[in-house]
Amino acid sequence: MSARLAIVGFGEAGAAIGAGLAEAGASITAFDAAPAGSPFGARVRARAAAAGIAMAGSVAEAIGDADLILSIVVPAAAREVAAAVAPHLRAGQLFLDLNSVGPATKRALREAIESGDGSFVEGAILAAVPPHRHRVPIALSGPGAQEVRAILEPLGARVEVLGREVGAAAALKMQRSLLVKGIEALLIESIAGAERYGLTERVLASMDESFPGIDWTETARYLTTRTALHGARRARELVEVAASLADIGVEPIMADAVRRRLAWAAQIGLDGVVHGDAVDVAALWQRFATAPADGGPDR
Repeated sequence: MSARLAIVGFGEAGAAIGAGLAEAGASITAFDAAPAGSPFGARVRARAAAAGIAMAGSVAEAIGDADLILSIVVPAAAREVAAAVAPHLRAGQLFLDLNSVGPATKRALREAIESGDGSFVEGAILAAVPPHRHRVPIALSGPGAQEVRAILEPLGARVEVLGREVGAAAALKMQRSLLVKGIEALLIESIAGAERYGLTERVLASMDESFPGIDWTETARYLTTRTALHGARRARELVEVAASLADIGVEPIMADAVRRRLAWAAQIGLDGVVHGDAVDVAALWQRFATAPADGGPDR
């Protein structure tokens, strides 16, 4: 019998993972809170139709008789989803939270889920989802992690079990996010300066010499494109990163700075730069150079 899965949240990541799992033979029902008549809701339903995935009209309908429920939403919605799902879970159902939130939030989500009959497992997505789809690396932790692994691995998923302690996968994700998005923020700021002198290509070429093995031009193009498409969400993730550091007594100096720079880049005005899922990188880099310095929030 094929694995029965439910996905709550069918944005870019949920749709990519869902499409891959469906192709691998899983039976999937999805739910997304976006209204069907909205532009985003229309995209959600188009993605589901293309993948052969049924869209449910409610959380309760989506999770139905699923063996495993995957929550893949924006960090701010993680608690809301857990609270909505918990009353409908039956004994034996596994709830896998794949959202970019810190250890303390994961533990709160566990409490919400296990106030009902379900079992909570935390997961951390460790790379950009779309290129890998369901084969994106995922770290799992929690008492039911091995059970989740047993469901997902036969479908081709790449999962690693860190242990039974809830919070371990989130800690890994938070510190990785700080590094990745910190590099992203540094590139944005360096390019903003270099563009004014016409030296961006030269700066990146010099990095190729200093750090061989990394294509800095391609890295810069990729990360700044992610900023243009998802900058606001990526900045909000740094709120969780900062909180997770503060919780263990580490002052989040860099996390706060990275959040400010990504938030600035997300709202400087990208008309003529972003076209659907495509980004005019040259125009984006020029926008970095010409945008007002005080454009970001909390500055």
